Amino acid sequence: MTQNLYQGARFSELFASATTPAAFLSAVTLTYQHILATQPAVRAAAVAREIARERPDLVALQEADILRSGVVPVTSPPTPVPTVDEDQLALLLAELDRLRRPYRPVAIVPEFDVQLPSSTGKSVRLTERTVILARGDLSANDIKLSNAQVQELLAVRAVPTPLGVSLLNPRGWASVDVKVKGRAFRLVTTHLEFVPFNLAQAKEALQSAINSTTLPVVFVGDFNVVANSPSDPSFTTYQALINAGLIDAWQQKRPADPGYTCCQLGTVDNATSNLNARIDLVLIRGPIDVRDIHLVGDQPSDRVGGFWPSDHAGIVATLKIRGNAGPTQ
Repeated sequence: MTQNLYQGARFSELFASATTPAAFLSAVTLTYQHILATQPAVRAAAVAREIARERPDLVALQEADILRSGVVPVTSPPTPVPTVDEDQLALLLAELDRLRRPYRPVAIVPEFDVQLPSSTGKSVRLTERTVILARGDLSANDIKLSNAQVQELLAVRAVPTPLGVSLLNPRGWASVDVKVKGRAFRLVTTHLEFVPFNLAQAKEALQSAINSTTLPVVFVGDFNVVANSPSDPSFTTYQALINAGLIDAWQQKRPADPGYTCCQLGTVDNATSNLNARIDLVLIRGPIDVRDIHLVGDQPSDRVGGFWPSDHAGIVATLKIRGNAGPTQ
């Protein structure tokens, strides 16, 4: 399963309209309030229930964020704020434990991690992560994990601010090698940036995570490519992935189904689904059969308390690895 949890804001206030320091501080406050208004705890619990229902062996999460706030002295570097307002990964894992469907983190990619002052006198810190989870009972199912890896991508977007500093938005990938009853593959996940950065990042991931192994590969995540629209500028990145020998599992199994995964409104409280693009993907390479692939969190009945679980739908794929396991590299 792959699922973008949604951090709860699109940051348009910060980067589109805040052109003075005072406006920027007000935008930080507004963004903080927007995140809390999307009910991250309610949504994380809803995703946990989807995971508990589907029981995937492995789960890739994007935007598994931590939001912190507090009053701290003005220092350089900033004094870390003390209070955790919400930790989506911790909330999700706690709900899975409560449901007696425990999962554990296998690899965590540290990404965007920024602390900024706000107009209220508080500082706000947002930490973004991409994560691979594994079922707590994998060994009972004769599934073994090894060689967990995390790597930062070199192509990084830097966003200037009226405060005189630029905010870096690093991205990376995580992988783990999986052996299932004598057959092996590598699971890789990433969360790519928008155009024009995602093409360079995709090529980096291909070289460092995909082409560095002879194992079959399952490459999943939020690629920020509009795979259903050849006219979209991001389609070039999608095509580069396909030209590299990866097969789009959704397109192979359900070519007539649009499979839209993005995006609900930023408030995630829209009554009617707004999904209109396929940017979350399951890509495969090697002797892998796609037995089933379907969306989760995309139906009005999945809404909880008036909120969608995320602004993205999740994807669950059932795959069969053919042939004997080769050496893990």
